[in-house]
Amino acid sequence: MYQLVIGILYITIVGLFVVCWFAIRKWSSKLHAYLFFSGVSNLIYNAAIILELRARDQESFVVALKLGYLGRVWIGMSLFLFSMELCSVYIPEIVKAALATTHAVIYACILEIEHNSLYYNYMEFVMDGDFPKLIHTGGPLYYVQTALNLFYTVVGVSVVVRTYIREKNPVPRKRYMLMSIAMFSIGASYVIYFFKLVPIARKFDVMIFGFAIGNALMLIAIIKYRMLDAVTAARNYVIDELSEGIIVVDPEDRISYYNKPARNLFPVVAQKGAGSDQTSEVIATIRNAIDEGQPIRMDERIYTPKANPLIMEGEKVGTLYALGDDTEQYHYMTELRKQRQLAEEASKAKSQFLANMSHEIRTPINAILGMDEMVLRTSSEKEVIDYAEDIQTSGRTLLALINDILDFSKVEEGKMEIIPVQYEPGVMKSDLVNMVRERAIQKGLTINVDFDGNIPRLLKGDEIRIKQCALNLLTNAVKYTKEGRIGLKIGSRKEDDDHILLDFAVSDTGAGIRKEDMEELFSPFVRLDEEKNRSIEGSGLGISITKRLLDLMDSSLNVQSEYGKGSVFSFSVRQEVLDWEPTGNLDREHDIKERKKPEYKEMFHAPNASILVVDDIRMNLTVITKLLRKTMMKIDTAMSGPEAILLARKNDYDIIFVDHLMPDMDGIETLQHMKENEGDNHHVYIALTANAISGAREMYLAAGFADYVSKPVEGVKLEKLIMGYLPAEKLLDTPDSV
Repeated sequence: MYQLVIGILYITIVGLFVVCWFAIRKWSSKLHAYLFFSGVSNLIYNAAIILELRARDQESFVVALKLGYLGRVWIGMSLFLFSMELCSVYIPEIVKAALATTHAVIYACILEIEHNSLYYNYMEFVMDGDFPKLIHTGGPLYYVQTALNLFYTVVGVSVVVRTYIREKNPVPRKRYMLMSIAMFSIGASYVIYFFKLVPIARKFDVMIFGFAIGNALMLIAIIKYRMLDAVTAARNYVIDELSEGIIVVDPEDRISYYNKPARNLFPVVAQKGAGSDQTSEVIATIRNAIDEGQPIRMDERIYTPKANPLIMEGEKVGTLYALGDDTEQYHYMTELRKQRQLAEEASKAKSQFLANMSHEIRTPINAILGMDEMVLRTSSEKEVIDYAEDIQTSGRTLLALINDILDFSKVEEGKMEIIPVQYEPGVMKSDLVNMVRERAIQKGLTINVDFDGNIPRLLKGDEIRIKQCALNLLTNAVKYTKEGRIGLKIGSRKEDDDHILLDFAVSDTGAGIRKEDMEELFSPFVRLDEEKNRSIEGSGLGISITKRLLDLMDSSLNVQSEYGKGSVFSFSVRQEVLDWEPTGNLDREHDIKERKKPEYKEMFHAPNASILVVDDIRMNLTVITKLLRKTMMKIDTAMSGPEAILLARKNDYDIIFVDHLMPDMDGIETLQHMKENEGDNHHVYIALTANAISGAREMYLAAGFADYVSKPVEGVKLEKLIMGYLPAEKLLDTPDSV
């Protein structure tokens, strides 16, 4: 018996070397680490048992015993961790650390076993035939170690057996079966040794037999069933860590493989047989979702299923179903759709607000400026004319604020267009000076103009937008300069045979800008140094609009400023040259015009022409009627859509002006009804409205209007528009031109 036990130990040691070799050779995960740790612990333990069996006195036996415990205290823990990792059971790192610390403390006490009673409180060496043994009684740490080993054995066996029962795939199932037997044999040998259930257990540590059986079964699992093979490990562990659920079915739609996410999503695949009704329902659910293009919603999660045929040697051997967890993506897309809807609603609300604001504010401005123009046309009293001109100036200022906001809206929505036209830079310079001269004089400021006479006489570009940019800078210079001067410098640089760079620079001796405020300079609706500039009028949009307009013209705004001393704003725009003849030096008379009462003369007479004006506000009808009174046209008015439709049926009008925003039936609805009922009469329809937001012109033309006029209406522009649409035979020269 003695020699048989020695032989079994040597065979076990050889097997353990093989296990450690495979663990090192295939090392790629914690599983290999735990297996190697277990193998080394077993090697030390078995080698120590051989030394114990060779001992013939207590001192030699105790030395061998201490060596054996170096492995023995760690065997249970390493096999336990190996089993948990094999079965994908998570053990927190803090628990592992606590167990390792406990075993380290126990082994430290074992090293001093002769000098304390914490592990053994009594020891006596005896010989039982050829078998030496140590009769002992356990101390507190002995029972702690025993309890831990029993815990490792019971939990390890339970987890492996449970995994074996749940596993349906044949190859992994065989691995788990061998591991279950191995763990059970080790646990059984420990129980037999501890409770001395067989006679041989009274002579020596019979756990070596359990370890021998366990090691043999583990070797079979490692070699025959490739338990530590990299590909197998990838399928069993890496695939289990995917976020996607994987289910594989054979050609008969029986489930042959699934990973952990799929099992968590459909527990029935692990609880029922492959061909059961429940698993068939799982596959049917997945297929229906794929056919309908819909996700699967379960436990407040959203999964997108996909089917991939498995082809081997040209033949379909099954189907792989992947279920991706797209919950966050769906939530993100749902939130994105909500935000987009809110943005669209906000954009519509903004557009509607701007349309309403434009209509509500421009309508009274139209009446004010229209009636004021009639005062200027008819009055000859200087004091009355002065008052009327002041009203005109204030009204234009208010209108400029509204236009700033509407221009900003157009630029924001990308609907501001650059329209090149032929123009004279000399005339543009004079217009700019005249538009700011009066206000600068009122503040006691000097205007210095430096115009390069070599600038070509005729250019092509968007005169209106260039003038708007320069005027915004000049207006700001006047606003923020209390004393001193403002300067306008216009020059040019030849770029090629057809183009120049037209340079503008506006300087002032005003407040200047702090360096820390430069970043806010181009922000819309922001006014720098707010407390100091509280009394300065304006929308805070001028510089922002200027920058955006220059961006549209492939230019940029440059700023140089010193706080408290003044600023210089400059930009350059590329312009096409139509006539290289120099503009020459313009005398001051081009820039300074006497302030005098404008003399109005109607542009035409058309006594045989008739027009219809439709507006729900009587004052607007009065303004247009009085503005066109001297043209001698017949002017009918209507205050609603239905009234206008009746008049259009009875009369053949040359032009019909229709306001847009009217109650009950708006201008577009009125237009549609008129066109349906016009019969042989073919009227010219023109939108007359205070709606001046971006895209308004396109909207009215698309609705069927021939043209578009924005309020407040200017008499001269209105007459020019009418002249363009009246038949030539109805237009007569004015009396003064005859």
